Amino acid sequence: MTGSDHLLDVRNLHTYFAGTEGVVRAVDDVSFHLDTGEALGIVGESGSGKSVTALSLLRLFGPFTEVQSRGQAFFDGRDLLAMSERELRNVRGGEIGMVFQDPLTSLNPVMPVGDQVAEAVRRHSSANRASARQRAIELLDLVGIPAPAARYRELPHHFSGGMRQRVMIAIAVAGRPKLLIADEPTTALDVTVQAQVLLLLDELRRDLGMALLLISHDFGVIASTCDRVQVMYAGRVVEQSSLEHLLTRGNHPYTEGLLKLVPRFDDDLASSGRLEPIPGQPPRLLEALDGCAFAPRCSYVHDRCHRDRPRMAPLGPDHASACWLASERASR
Repeated sequence: MTGSDHLLDVRNLHTYFAGTEGVVRAVDDVSFHLDTGEALGIVGESGSGKSVTALSLLRLFGPFTEVQSRGQAFFDGRDLLAMSERELRNVRGGEIGMVFQDPLTSLNPVMPVGDQVAEAVRRHSSANRASARQRAIELLDLVGIPAPAARYRELPHHFSGGMRQRVMIAIAVAGRPKLLIADEPTTALDVTVQAQVLLLLDELRRDLGMALLLISHDFGVIASTCDRVQVMYAGRVVEQSSLEHLLTRGNHPYTEGLLKLVPRFDDDLASSGRLEPIPGQPPRLLEALDGCAFAPRCSYVHDRCHRDRPRMAPLGPDHASACWLASERASR
């Protein structure tokens, strides 16, 4: 394998958009890797760059968006960012599947759901119509659609939100991908259905041998599914760690703030009676930030935080934090 020993190896990814008020630095020097069969979660507030990071890998910005991306994104040894549009079309939906947040905007409202799954099967295989239809029924059954043969001809609006998301997952895995990207796949679902969809994603990852890149603003969603976590803020990665270590030894002040927003039924929460929101607002990404982007909202801030940008400081095996106080905070 050339380029990297990882299934996905993203190096120094930058993605900038041309906006009406200037250049938006949506992703600013992001690096991470993902191995076969592994689940990596990307977590952060809205506008932190999570979704744009995923969209950058497959250049899913549409023809009317003025965007500049640079860096490297090796997938199975090939740089996705260096591929032609034709080469990338063969990767999208085939080797890399993607599940979006709102299935209603992704599914064709006037096309039977079974035909949409069968279309994905034919796009990434040599199956004829009959074989694709049979495979589509198998995929609908795989993702938990009851009576899949009977519901094959039904339109998306006949399905509940959770069932529509299952159809989207069936489409995403129709090409037998090596990597599945799920971008906020449970946001519009109630808590019970969220748990069902997350369990399905985890089962498919294990049964099909896929890697999973799960994007969410909710630490609870990430914690139920992922092996490792990458925390993003203002287009930058501020902490990377195994899930277990992050939940118990989260280092960056922003990670600390996010964890305080996760409801817990313990004595501390019962005594306080409320969660602790992070004060202030994320910065606008229209200008280059010299120091730490989180400095204006951080209770541990000092002069250097406003002046110099912190780099990722290694804190142990597979754990790093972009904070000038990282080593000091880790020793507490």
